[in-house]
Amino acid sequence: MISLFLDTSSKKLTVYLVKDNDILYEKVMETKNDHASFLVPLIDEALKNNNLETNDINKIYVVNGPGSFTGTRIAVTVGKTIAYSNNIGVIPVSSLKQFIFSYNDSDYYVSIVKEKNDKLYFGIYDKYYETIIDDKYSTKDILLEEIGKLNGKITIISNEEIDGIDVNKQELDILRIMDYYKDKEVISHLLKPNYLKKIEAEEKL
Repeated sequence: MISLFLDTSSKKLTVYLVKDNDILYEKVMETKNDHASFLVPLIDEALKNNNLETNDINKIYVVNGPGSFTGTRIAVTVGKTIAYSNNIGVIPVSSLKQFIFSYNDSDYYVSIVKEKNDKLYFGIYDKYYETIIDDKYSTKDILLEEIGKLNGKITIISNEEIDGIDVNKQELDILRIMDYYKDKEVISHLLKPNYLKKIEAEEKL
């Protein structure tokens, strides 16, 4: 089983190529808002370095947000194109949920991506990594209100420090991510970005 993992939803561009439980290729980099110029060449590099072609890929995992409006579209578009051309499926992965699989032994996991203007994305998941609060774009006050409803050991993961909250850093365990999502719903040309927030032009209306 050859699997490709793509994420362009944040400042970091992430590409993994995995064969069964072996990571064949791993690239995580910041591109200064130029993910579109790097993503396809990196996929080509991943395949060529392992003497593979796109038609050798069996499954594609695409982080479809929430996150950057422009960035999220890049991985979704490229993933769908490869999938359509090779008649394979695409599995959407939450940009928030992807980070909780690096942690265990908690009753709840809270994943946060802090944004500008005191806004943030967050999602809350149980000890089985199932979603109990759908990914949201909201404020710190709402986040704290939701956390206050939880009873048990809580692991909080964030891309940045947040005043008054003890957070753990974001890390990817790509094999556990794929293992969790491998039997989830497969989508192809119907895959859409999950923006959550309005684009800047809409917010100004």
